[in-house]
Amino acid sequence: MKKKIILIDLDNTLIDFNECARHSVIDAFAELGFTYTPKVFETFIEENVKIWKRLEKGEIAKAQLRADRWNIILGRLGIDYDGTILEEMFENGVARYACPVEGAYELLDYLQGKYTLCIVSNGFRFVQESRLKIGDFEKYFDGIFVSEDIGIPKPAKEFFDYCFERLGNPPKGDTLLIGDSLSADIIGGINYGIDTIWFNKNGDPLPEDIEPTYIVNKLEEIKSIL
Repeated sequence: MKKKIILIDLDNTLIDFNECARHSVIDAFAELGFTYTPKVFETFIEENVKIWKRLEKGEIAKAQLRADRWNIILGRLGIDYDGTILEEMFENGVARYACPVEGAYELLDYLQGKYTLCIVSNGFRFVQESRLKIGDFEKYFDGIFVSEDIGIPKPAKEFFDYCFERLGNPPKGDTLLIGDSLSADIIGGINYGIDTIWFNKNGDPLPEDIEPTYIVNKLEEIKSIL
């Protein structure tokens, strides 16, 4: 495959967001004196997925996500506390963890020098920059594109317009996107006309109306494609 530019999602593609988030929630609950149980994190995952999908669809902005996320979660858990305070604690906590997805460093070592590598993320910039530094990921990347700077998240065309403009408007055929999210990464890449690799870590079923160029279950499988 003749590609020159690889766009790579960060959370749950290179860095295990769920594991970082779990550590952050445990830390915050301990600091506040709240009882942590597996149900707490299960509820977080459920509501976090819902609210990020609303963001991807343009139904809410990041400011609303920050205001609502932990208030919704705490409400479901029956905990009377200001969710905006916990939101700040949570974000700062996540920023301190950079748990790598299995095979992440090995893949980046393989790709570096062969391609222009860029992060494409819907996450908060200060969180992503912190984790890229802590995890020693910075050295691999030629660019970091974060929706917070762009003003609109993946999968929007405008997100990719911004990336391509700053990359010098390369041919779309020279570019490939790797990501774990069908709704943000794969649909975004397909709609923009670029090849995609869906990192399907959990072996989820593929909806009939979505056709990634490639599907892998482990990051190491990408080496046989690129």
